[in-house]
Amino acid sequence: MKRNVILALAMGATAFSAVAQSSQLKTAGNWEFYGRAHISFDQLNDGNQYDRMNLSSNSSRVGFRGDKSFGDLKGIWQIESEVLFTKTSDSSTSVTLPAATVSPTPATTFNAPQDDKNRLATRDTFAGIEGSFGQVKVGKFDTPMKVAREAANLFGDQLGDMRNITRAGAKFDERPNNIIQYQSPDMMGIRVALAYSPHEAATAVTSSTGVETKNAMTSVSATYSGSDFSAALAQENYQANAKDGDRDATRLALSYKVMNDLKLVGFYQKANYMTSAATPVDQGSKVTGFGAEYQIIPNHTVLRAHVMDRSANKVGSDSKLTAVGVDRIISKELRFYANYATVSNGINAAVTPWTEGRSTNVAGSTGKDSKGLSLGMRYDF
Repeated sequence: MKRNVILALAMGATAFSAVAQSSQLKTAGNWEFYGRAHISFDQLNDGNQYDRMNLSSNSSRVGFRGDKSFGDLKGIWQIESEVLFTKTSDSSTSVTLPAATVSPTPATTFNAPQDDKNRLATRDTFAGIEGSFGQVKVGKFDTPMKVAREAANLFGDQLGDMRNITRAGAKFDERPNNIIQYQSPDMMGIRVALAYSPHEAATAVTSSTGVETKNAMTSVSATYSGSDFSAALAQENYQANAKDGDRDATRLALSYKVMNDLKLVGFYQKANYMTSAATPVDQGSKVTGFGAEYQIIPNHTVLRAHVMDRSANKVGSDSKLTAVGVDRIISKELRFYANYATVSNGINAAVTPWTEGRSTNVAGSTGKDSKGLSLGMRYDF
């Protein structure tokens, strides 16, 4: 009996080895599984009636990516999905059961959970090629305009994220569908990227009368990355029939390492957007910001702060975001942090410091200042 068990185990191991070798042949090339668990515990106050504790999953993700060389060419691919570590559903929708279904009770309406995040390929997903000419990829991923903010991004996916200000009114920092992008090779630290999305839906749309639905997106950037100085200049525009309207913006982000332990950042954005309502409202704005990151203990304890000021064309819609935080770095994969952020709003603004990059999304109160305190953990694996 014992020998039979040993023989069965040996045969199973041999079979598993054969399958593994076969699978390895199918995935020849370099590839990896990766992810991020980013969770925070927050006290949020809208300046009016809301003052509650929340648990938030902040752009947590899992993904696969890889490449394979074919002579001078390299094939590249990535499939990345957002994961909600704090819940299984991101929203709900109203569903009505007909009377016959619940007889003898009359028609009933209830909220059915909709899983908007825990699906495959919800984040940057693409395939492409690269070589000495640069890189070409196709898919759904961050535009050059969105990536350009990284030079000055101190609170990405955290309480106080600059996108709470830069996306107010007119939406930028997007991940559109159907993008084809070219990125140049590194030219003494300089790269140029050009992205184009011809349409938002699965196919381009033309009306029954032959009128074309114009919703294309164009995004371009030029970036420089050196040992102490980084800069990005970007421009992006959406056509009139885009889901969030006809809009364009220009962005400049800067980063300068004054000394080994101190980095200063600067940011500027000018956005133009006119709502398509019967009575158009100018949602254009200018955002200016600056910040600093100081390594109290290098690669151990980091203090960071920024101020982002949004001057809106619409009267009473100005907002100012102020955030300060401290990180305790355990390793390059694991860190803990504490942030405090506040937004002061004009009489027609309802911006909060917690909307972007987080599963906790509480609406602000118009004309009220909002604030929050966050304790978080980010684990990259």
